[in-house]
Amino acid sequence: MATNAQFPPYEFYDGEKIVGIDAEMASAIADKLDKKLVIDDMEFDAIITSVQTGKSDFGMAGMTVTEERLANISFSSSYATGIQSVIVPENSEITSVDDLYAEGKNYLVGTQKGTTGDIYAEEDFGADRVMKYASGNEAVQALITGKVDCVIIDNEPAKAYVAANNK
Repeated sequence: MATNAQFPPYEFYDGEKIVGIDAEMASAIADKLDKKLVIDDMEFDAIITSVQTGKSDFGMAGMTVTEERLANISFSSSYATGIQSVIVPENSEITSVDDLYAEGKNYLVGTQKGTTGDIYAEEDFGADRVMKYASGNEAVQALITGKVDCVIIDNEPAKAYVAANNK
């Protein structure tokens, strides 16, 4: 299984082990097929290539179905609905997503490269305002250190990052 284990609660590290919703489902699938599950952690935007080239048998990583992705791989039935959230530091002047569109404001948006949040942010704000990171955690660290003004990411990982960083 190809994944990006930086996406709690779907896949993340607990010590040396990758755990989470996708890891549990993949384990159940492997058990049903009488196969041994091996989870390969990689950058999110490498998962499709890994499956296409046969390096991985399948990928699970909270991946949104898009027309472009459908042209390259097949998807199972959806088992989760991704809602995008905007994370900002406490006392940010960004108080709603509408603030990101304010004229004269050119907020820098952090995203995890290749994710739905990344796709939406680049379409809405342009590539010059989007800082792409290899993981959601890196994007959140950029927010904490002031390199970006906000991070757009799926809601469930957003809640986990906010709880973990309490910023």
